[in-house]
Amino acid sequence: MQDILDIENKLRGYLFGTACADALGRPVEHLSLEQIEEKYGAGGISELPPESPWTDDTQLMLVLARGLLRGAELELPGLMDMIAEELVLWLDEPDLGAGATTRGAALNLRAGIPWNRSGINSKTCGSLMRVGIIGFIYRNDPVKLLEVASLSGKITHSHPTSDAATIAGAYAVKLALDGMEPLDMFCPLLEVTEGISEEFTEAFKNSYELAHSNLSDEKALQKIGQGWYADETFALAYFCMLRYPDDYKKAVQTAVNITGDSDSVGCVVGGILGARLGIGSVPAAWVEALEGKAELEAMVEPLLEKYFEVSKSQ
Repeated sequence: MQDILDIENKLRGYLFGTACADALGRPVEHLSLEQIEEKYGAGGISELPPESPWTDDTQLMLVLARGLLRGAELELPGLMDMIAEELVLWLDEPDLGAGATTRGAALNLRAGIPWNRSGINSKTCGSLMRVGIIGFIYRNDPVKLLEVASLSGKITHSHPTSDAATIAGAYAVKLALDGMEPLDMFCPLLEVTEGISEEFTEAFKNSYELAHSNLSDEKALQKIGQGWYADETFALAYFCMLRYPDDYKKAVQTAVNITGDSDSVGCVVGGILGARLGIGSVPAAWVEALEGKAELEAMVEPLLEKYFEVSKSQ
C-alpha cells in the first residue's frame, strides 16, 4: 500500500510538475530576458494566474501517455504503431504551438509513411519535452525504457542530438523516481547517452561545470544557450536542477526566466523534479490555477495501473 501511495505521489508530481512549469513559461516564450523583466519586474514571471493553460509540450506528453496506455506492454513494433496512431489523432486537436518538426512528422504518418521513416532530421526539442512519461512507465525496465525513449523520439526527430537528449529526459525521470539527486544523475546520464551525439555530451558537461561555477544563474544560463535545440534544452534544465535540487518552485522560476524556449525548459525541469520530490513540492496555488487540471487528474489512475502492469511483467 505504501508503495502505491508513494508512486502515485510521484506520478502526480511528474504530471502536475510538468504542466505547471509549462504553463508558467508559456507567456514568456519568445521574449528576451529584458522583455520579461520589463513586463513582470526584476524577478521575472514568478506565479501562475488563474486558468493558466499549458502548451503543446504538455499536450504532446499526454499524446504519448495515451499511446503507452494502449500498448506499453507490447513488443516495440506494436507499441510504436499505437504511438503513431495517437500522433495522427493529435493533428485534429487544438494547435497549442507545436513546432514544424513534430507536425511535419505527424503529417508524414497520416500520409502513410511508416513510423521508422516518419522522423525529420531536426535537433529541436519536441521529442525531449514529451518523453518523461516513458521514464515513469518503464522505471523498472531500464532496457526497454531506453529503447522506447529513442524510438518514440525518432518518430518525429531523427537527429542524433535530439535522440541523446530524449533518452536523457526519459532516464532522468526514472532516476528521479528512484530518489536520485540531480548531482548523482550526471554519470548515469552520460553513460546511457554515450556515443550518440558529441554535441549533446558537450552541452551536458558544460551545464554541470557552469552549475558549479561562481557565475550567476543569469550569466551561466546565457552561456548554455536559449533552449530551442534539444541539447541546450536539457542542459539548461539540468543546470537549474543542479542549482536548486530540492526546490521545485525556484528551479522552475529560474528555468522559464530566460531568453529562449521558456516553456520547454521549464517543463523538463518541472517533470523531473516533480517526479523526485512529489506533488507536495509543486505549489498548491499553481495546481489550482492550472487550466485543464481535471484532464491530468483523469490520467493518474490509468497510468498507475499501466505502471504496475508493466512492472509485474519484468
